[in-house]
Amino acid sequence: MYMTAGSEAAVRTARRLGLEVDDPHLIHETNNTVVWLRPHPIIAKVGTHDYSSTKLHHEHQMASALVAAGAPIAPPLHDVGLLTDPESGFVISLWNRQETIPDVTPAAASVGGSLRLLHDAMTRIDVPLPSFRDEIAHAELVLSRDAPMAALAPADREFLRQTFADLTHQLDDCTYVAQPLHGEPHGGNRLFTREGIRWIDFEGACNGPLEWDLAFMSDETRSEFEGVDRSLLQLLMALNSARVATWCWVQARFPEMRRHGEHHLSLLRATLS
Repeated sequence: MYMTAGSEAAVRTARRLGLEVDDPHLIHETNNTVVWLRPHPIIAKVGTHDYSSTKLHHEHQMASALVAAGAPIAPPLHDVGLLTDPESGFVISLWNRQETIPDVTPAAASVGGSLRLLHDAMTRIDVPLPSFRDEIAHAELVLSRDAPMAALAPADREFLRQTFADLTHQLDDCTYVAQPLHGEPHGGNRLFTREGIRWIDFEGACNGPLEWDLAFMSDETRSEFEGVDRSLLQLLMALNSARVATWCWVQARFPEMRRHGEHHLSLLRATLS
């Protein structure tokens, strides 16, 4: 495989632990580098950005506590905390790889039930959580700068900035009950295994309204939840698209991220038209 700096750090770290990795497989490289350390059933998550250390520490702390609470998650490797690769300085977390069932989509009731179990477990652990608005504010700050948004055409950039500002102002006027949330429970952050759904990627775990997690879900899954504030949900769906579009255009050097960025811009235009 083509070895990126993050991949090399993952393999070096595995070898320091006495694991011979002869066939590493790069799963993806966007916010982090994620590598399957084949032939071992271990996934390495490598933080290659300035903010990565804080994010990965938060995620590992959350996941370790959730395992103890019996939550339906993919667990970190037992008795191995966060590691640092001396050569690169990258922080690395190691996870038990989950064997997934290919080409099968879990039913909406299963996804909704699993998310409720996760939320319940999150109420029983003692890990400080930031507000969901922290991530929104971070994206809006990055969007305000021209350099990281250079791949986005100026007219689209102005549209996204104005839309983001309008949506956050609307959110200021909303009232809601906050609870612990996964933060980004979309399809890419859940695995369907023979033991059921297993949630991954807790970097965005936060406190906020249930509707924030539901903004990532299908209509069928949202219907599994009672008492949903539909107006708040619609606002948060649009705000999430603005947030996701921002980060996708920051990473537009990756073709997949550019496609996602274009998709979320289209969603926003359709929503606001």
